[in-house]
Amino acid sequence: MLQFIFNLLFGAYALLAINIILFKTIPLTAIFTARPVSLRSINLIPFHTIGVFFTEPMDIQRALTNICGNIVIFVPLGIFISYIGMKRSLGFKACILLMTALLFEILQYIFALGSSDVDDILLNFSGGLIGIAIYSVLSKIIKSRDYLLMAIVGFFLLAGISGALVIWKVDGSLLPFATTETVYVDQNKQLMAGLDERAADLFGELVSVKAGAITVYRNPKYNVTLETPQTSDQTSETKAEYSRISYDASTKIIIRHISSVKDQLISRYEEGTATGLGSILDSTNIVPTVKVWLSSGNKQAAQTLLISFMD
Repeated sequence: MLQFIFNLLFGAYALLAINIILFKTIPLTAIFTARPVSLRSINLIPFHTIGVFFTEPMDIQRALTNICGNIVIFVPLGIFISYIGMKRSLGFKACILLMTALLFEILQYIFALGSSDVDDILLNFSGGLIGIAIYSVLSKIIKSRDYLLMAIVGFFLLAGISGALVIWKVDGSLLPFATTETVYVDQNKQLMAGLDERAADLFGELVSVKAGAITVYRNPKYNVTLETPQTSDQTSETKAEYSRISYDASTKIIIRHISSVKDQLISRYEEGTATGLGSILDSTNIVPTVKVWLSSGNKQAAQTLLISFMD
């Protein structure tokens, strides 16, 4: 009976963790429907996002929720792995934790569910190690396997009830049984007048901005209508994935900042300039996405650029 309750509690935890990590911004049902924005960004610099929380002014509750939440959410997984693989080495358990955290970030990126961040991996991994440490302490204090399982079940029950109450207080939409739907809020969207995002000629990641031209990495899943000129030093793979698009002072540039506040997904639009475009990548280590509408007279020149950031 204890083993059944243990497995049941871990199943409930797994559903909650998946919902919080993968679908905290975009609900599961939205994967199969058209979405007004693409939520895909990536940060590969360790401790960059964590550093921003402590160096830039922002809502302290948001910072603590992000850091502590990413740690706490993996503590039960560390305990579970330790109990199931009690005869396994610490290195093996740590590897399972790391691969699980990495898998979540990869899935976020593939399905465009938000920001894939190496700092989230580090925080999740730290929480898993704390779970392993908790199990180690319990196993040294409680020698009987039955009593140890009872203690773990009690810990899961207490942590689950406490965690559900905290989540309900902070953002009830993160609970799997919540019925709240994501509301899309647009601010200053008149800048997009006359533009249909579905009709953009090119969609990908803004890799670089140099000398009046941008380089866009096209994910194979993107719909692309642009043909990249062949050059002698490009491989077929490079030609298929990268495009160099020119721009000038006549190019209309729109910057979109995307943020999630509880059940609201807020898109804030502002007008950018050609001279300030180069500083966009310099000001952040998160790779933004870009949609390009090409000039009718020059299929290698941008008429409009829409650059999106996850705040």
